[in-house]
Amino acid sequence: MLANALTQHGVEVGSTGDILWLPGDLGLKRFIHDLPSSNPGTHLVAFELVAASPLTSNGPIYSTMFGHGDSREKAVANSFVKTMIGPLHVMLESLSNHVCDPPQTVIEAWASATAGWTVFEGQVITEESEGSTHSLSSIYQGHGWPALRRMFEATQSRGPHAISVSLVSFGGEVSGIDILLDNEPWIEAIEHFRTLPWQAGPGYESARHFAIALEKDVAP
Repeated sequence: MLANALTQHGVEVGSTGDILWLPGDLGLKRFIHDLPSSNPGTHLVAFELVAASPLTSNGPIYSTMFGHGDSREKAVANSFVKTMIGPLHVMLESLSNHVCDPPQTVIEAWASATAGWTVFEGQVITEESEGSTHSLSSIYQGHGWPALRRMFEATQSRGPHAISVSLVSFGGEVSGIDILLDNEPWIEAIEHFRTLPWQAGPGYESARHFAIALEKDVAP
């Protein structure tokens, strides 16, 4: 499914075993994990995409998108679509020689006192049920993401980095805050997010976001 989608997207794809190879020596592996669902008749899966390239010193970068549906096939398709429009485009535009037309990521320049990065930011993937207030993604983009940038620039060392954010609200409360930096929980960011002025509605709302930061030369 992933290889076919990349080919239709105009990307040259090769394979060695279960690894897909893209221009620029970007290697991709994909996994589908079945998860328990609290809603009878609903299937829940996680589509995990793992990338490695010379630009990451061949260290792995992970992303996970969750999917649901009234069949496993629909749940997989749901998770795959989210992966395509979010993390996959970030990996393509940052780690391979492929350039999307038009570009599907926002590119920013971040810097600390000792390093600089080109940051490839994917779309914020949102899902909402009836009764949601759209506030979760709005507050995240207005307060959360700028705060992550400030913390990153103040604390991070040189080299490539990956940021993954997953937020969930339900019943008037933010019930899930999961922020990973380089595949590990970013505790400082999670604690800060608990202090943000969330205004969660009674319905379900989620926001998921993925970005890759590649070190660039710092001007003297």
